[in-house]
Amino acid sequence: MDIAKVQEVLKEERLDGWLLYSFGRGNPLALEALGLAHLHLTRRFAYLIPREGAPTLLCHAIEESLFPPLPGARRTYHTWRGLWEELSRLLEGKRRVALEYVPGGAIPYLSRVDGGTLDLLRALGVEAVSSWPLLLLFQTWGEEALKSHRRAVEGLLRARDRALGLLKENPKATEKEVQGAMAETLLALGLVFDHPPMVAFGKNAANPHHEPGEARLEEGEVVLLDLWAKEPGGVYADLTWMAGLRVGEAAHQAFAAVARARDEAIRFVAEAYREGRYPRGFEVDRVSRKVLEEAGYGAYLRHRTGHNLGEEVHGSGPHLDDLETHDFRPLVPGLAFTVEPGLYLPGFGVRTEVNVYLHPTGPEVTTPLQEALTLL
Repeated sequence: MDIAKVQEVLKEERLDGWLLYSFGRGNPLALEALGLAHLHLTRRFAYLIPREGAPTLLCHAIEESLFPPLPGARRTYHTWRGLWEELSRLLEGKRRVALEYVPGGAIPYLSRVDGGTLDLLRALGVEAVSSWPLLLLFQTWGEEALKSHRRAVEGLLRARDRALGLLKENPKATEKEVQGAMAETLLALGLVFDHPPMVAFGKNAANPHHEPGEARLEEGEVVLLDLWAKEPGGVYADLTWMAGLRVGEAAHQAFAAVARARDEAIRFVAEAYREGRYPRGFEVDRVSRKVLEEAGYGAYLRHRTGHNLGEEVHGSGPHLDDLETHDFRPLVPGLAFTVEPGLYLPGFGVRTEVNVYLHPTGPEVTTPLQEALTLL
């Protein structure tokens, strides 16, 4: 936690402070920012970083020993009245305070403070302001994270190649067998994941969250491989790759459309950077979806164009989304995200997914750009 950097942003945003508040583990964003994600907390705590001066931690007396030595002062409470009294003292003279909150719950990844607590803070004269500009400080990657991501990408490609090789050698392998082969490869490379890879054949590929089963690949069917992993303590890479066994023209045309949508999204981001501006997540989603809608595929869209990458595969940073949410956050240097337009038609689905890292000069695609279905 770089307090000086946080206070710079507080001044830029004309905020009186940032209140990192959580009931137990209810606000993972606050826990991550403070380096407390490993703690087993069960009571309410608050950590106020004022625009000027030292921060203050307020925690329950029985959990004080759990907290590491955070910068600043420390206060405790042990009754609910004591909590509210200490909060009132802590926030005295503070009017505009950042919280993990977005008006109307527009970005649910950021709306972590409960409505009752917001009521209480407003009763104390506090205006709640979304903390997203401050959270960006913790959602960008440094050089070591980028190196870790690149190593994870190499692992995904090896797992993908093993899956494709298995299907070529044994076209009757089941979805679960292919999934197991990819998971085994990733684990052997020292990579970890929150859930095993996704494998979908034929009509199962029309379900974006299909759970692999005993289905076997039939002639004319597509294969969708979706895999993600990271080094322990690192950041994720996330890849989708499509193949097919003598598939028809409809699948080839649909894949060509998602590839165009992907490329147009990346081009838009690169152009914005050349113009000296940071595009917003919702803008990129609109650009990508427009390609698919104009190609006549609008009825077959099911999800946003992409998601943030971090220590979780679906990170809390800006997403490429104006479909499921209206993500107005800027795509600033240091962020990483996926670009993964997909179409889910009766009988099959197609998706392409690449990873993008934003340098100060613009986007770098860190995974291969698939141009056509891999033929088995």
